Amino acid sequence: MVKGSQRTFFVLLSVVLVALFFGLFLRGMVEKDFQNYVEGERSALVSAVSADLEESYEKNRKWDRADAAEIVVRALQLGLTVKLVDSRGDIVLDTEQALALLPSDKASRIRAAAGFAGDDSGADYRSYPLVMGKEHAGRLDVQFLEKGRSDAFSKRSGLVVLAGVFLLAILVLTLGTFLSRKQVKPVRRSVSAADASADQQAAPPIAVRHETMAVPGPQGEGISAVEPALSMAGAAEEDSEPMADDPLDADDEDMQPLAGDPDRISKIVNGLDGLAKAQALRSSQQKQALELSAYLNTIVETARASCPDSQVTLKVECSNDLNMQADPECLSGIMTNLLDNAVKAVKHDGTVTVSASEKGDQIEFAVRDTGCGIRRKALPHIFERFYRGSGDGIGLGLTIVKELVDACEGTIAVQSTRGKGSVFTVSIPRS
Repeated sequence: MVKGSQRTFFVLLSVVLVALFFGLFLRGMVEKDFQNYVEGERSALVSAVSADLEESYEKNRKWDRADAAEIVVRALQLGLTVKLVDSRGDIVLDTEQALALLPSDKASRIRAAAGFAGDDSGADYRSYPLVMGKEHAGRLDVQFLEKGRSDAFSKRSGLVVLAGVFLLAILVLTLGTFLSRKQVKPVRRSVSAADASADQQAAPPIAVRHETMAVPGPQGEGISAVEPALSMAGAAEEDSEPMADDPLDADDEDMQPLAGDPDRISKIVNGLDGLAKAQALRSSQQKQALELSAYLNTIVETARASCPDSQVTLKVECSNDLNMQADPECLSGIMTNLLDNAVKAVKHDGTVTVSASEKGDQIEFAVRDTGCGIRRKALPHIFERFYRGSGDGIGLGLTIVKELVDACEGTIAVQSTRGKGSVFTVSIPRS
């Protein structure tokens, strides 16, 4: 019985240690995925600002301070402080100078809303090149105002996850101890009853010494009465050990899914967050003029930089004078998700082509790949939530795309041939 209790203790301790390890692992995954999400959001903002500045440079054939000031102020409202540097390395305009061109009361309101206290020359800036065709127009130095808040949120969320898993481990330990004691109690009662019976049956031989005629009877009955009780106690004690260990068997198959795919939880959380944002864009779009050739090239370059070892060839087919009015965040979500799916479908050598063309009052975007294609029976379901035809996704990527297309009042269609590739076509009103 002591041995069984020790085994139970070690099993419960193992569960606690596994839970703590899992908590640390999950915390790291949450922080990593959150940082990736923040970086993606920042890249989208920088891409939009860069596209506007490049469009301004192309229109004026030089850097126009007044025109660039509007873009720099808008970038501040989005959470970016910037420095616009020309090809010679001279600062054309920064956030402080752009605010100085505004009326003082308007500049004060924008400062307060953005939480901008002034230019911090010692702050770290990230540099992004500004290119017009083959011409190097300069660079954009960017600092993110929300960095401190996002880092604090990441740390707090990690601590909450770790604390939750630790409390769950304590609950499992307490519950396991309670159940093991509850199962051992009947065994202890059986052993105690057997001991008491043995003591009672051992007394008659002492009293029989005065009556020799009664010696055989009580002694025989005592032996026969004690033996069954002891046999029952022994059997109960043998059964007590597996009963103590059974409720929390670390090798039980039912426990394996808990640690089978720990980062799937964070993927689902991120996917649901993306879906909620896509649905929110139906009523909160911020449309602006987009020069589509530069815009699509930025998205493709970002995808190429995220997988430098990939052998997939990425192409952009778009006229240089094609433009439209659209929400950059909404359109980025559509194209980035479709491009990511296409690259995964190709896997090895192959080509992914992103194109845009004018079809009447619509702009038609297409993402073509030479990948594995989609099974015919899966095609009617690919936009459903949590439907996974194949791969290691969570079944929310194309659902988010569909929500974003609906938010843009557009349509989406797909054509696919198994083993040859797929074409996703998105049509969005030009204005």
